[in-house]
Amino acid sequence: MHAIPINYNDHILMPLAAGERGSFASMIIVTKPDGARWASGVLGYFNEPDDACRFAIEYGKAEADGRKPPKSLKHA
Repeated sequence: MHAIPINYNDHILMPLAAGERGSFASMIIVTKPDGARWASGVLGYFNEPDDACRFAIEYGKAEADGRKPPKSLKHA
């Protein structure tokens, strides 16, 4: 499982890729500047863990910016 946090606009984004070879679930944990934390459900499934994490990061950035997040995908 990948879980390397990144800082973005005063938020901490922790992308997660859980699964086995060929099917990785994309999820994210977001910590807001006030310390409040929330976790997504499964955002989609990807063949590679890096793809799952990239999607989770984009989703988290959109949430932090107040933009509409990308649609959930199922690639695997």
